[in-house]
Amino acid sequence: MRSGELTEIAVPPARRVHLRVAWLCGAVLFLEAYDIASVGNAVPSLVDAWKLQPAMFTQALTAGNVGLLLGLLGTGLLGDRLRRRPLIICSVLEFGVFSLLSASVHSPRQLEILRLLTGLGLGSAALLAIVTAADFAPRHSQGRFVILIQACVPIGQVFGGLLASQLVRAFDWPAIFVAGGIFPIAVAPLLVLLPNAAAKRRDESRQNPLAALFRDGLAPTTLLLWSMSLLCMLVIHSITFWMPAILHSTGESPARSILAASMYPLGGLAGPFITAPFVDKVGIERVLSCALALGAFCVLAIGAFHLPLWLLFAVICGAGIGGSCMGGIITLSCLAYPIGIRSAGASWAMGAGRIGSIAGPLLGGLLLAFHLQPRIIFVAAFIPALCIALLMVMLGRLRHRQGHTA
Repeated sequence: MRSGELTEIAVPPARRVHLRVAWLCGAVLFLEAYDIASVGNAVPSLVDAWKLQPAMFTQALTAGNVGLLLGLLGTGLLGDRLRRRPLIICSVLEFGVFSLLSASVHSPRQLEILRLLTGLGLGSAALLAIVTAADFAPRHSQGRFVILIQACVPIGQVFGGLLASQLVRAFDWPAIFVAGGIFPIAVAPLLVLLPNAAAKRRDESRQNPLAALFRDGLAPTTLLLWSMSLLCMLVIHSITFWMPAILHSTGESPARSILAASMYPLGGLAGPFITAPFVDKVGIERVLSCALALGAFCVLAIGAFHLPLWLLFAVICGAGIGGSCMGGIITLSCLAYPIGIRSAGASWAMGAGRIGSIAGPLLGGLLLAFHLQPRIIFVAAFIPALCIALLMVMLGRLRHRQGHTA
């Protein structure tokens, strides 16, 4: 056998490694997206089965978000000190097992506890999948690689909803959680095929992870990323939570309101495929700034103008493209830090976003409680949406001055 052939067997080509990382990390994010949405998809059937009001499930929905936040922050402390591959396997197994156990609950209280435990694994697995993708992204297309892998999240939400609707119809609500448990448990053994991040880490990994995010000139970058992440998730969740009700209040029928609101996740699904091809050529901050500005002015147009239905669909889709930039912000939170503190950087930025996801619906409800016109929510959301675009411009200039590669 020729020496070249021996090298081929011993050391897989870089392209093969990239494809393996893309498929496996993308699968984790797909399953994570399905599982996050599973409890919301199950609530209507649980309301009928247990003869309860929907409000009784508020704590279960909140517990999942709390678990996600704790999982993110906890893994941020461990992900830079331990090898990522064993951690991601354990995280996927954890949310798979607790999702499977959720199929046997008999009360909202039991569901609340299990969703909290499931959320710990979900937050950890999502973070580790994104950071692992950043670790092994091709040097010439890092931004595009990580953004496209995160497109598996909206894909998982769309196909997960379709699958859940069929499972409920055929097997009732426990089947949603059974599928959310079996698939991760089946995928977890395949994750041993992930390459392990290099054992040699910079000194940052032995320091206080949070403190390291503010050393060596990283403090402005950290504060900008946290601010953008929080504001972006606040805008996304305040819009998506209230959009059908607001559109209905303007005179649209319930069916048309739901159809129009569905254009937002459609834009969120299209966004990564529109922006990713340009981020490594033009600069990730420039591309995201333009997409965020587009989304902000689309949000303003929804609230400020009475648009024909076809134009309203297009504008809501444009707002969704702006919302999809959250994936770009997460990508930056990986690439802006050295590998020794990459998990910590990404986890705290994503954690700030989780705070925004909790505050968003509450803020929209508060505005409605003051008896403001429902459209005012969109006009109000334009302000933080535009601020995100401006903060992204500031981050681009800062990173350019620091000599980082966008």
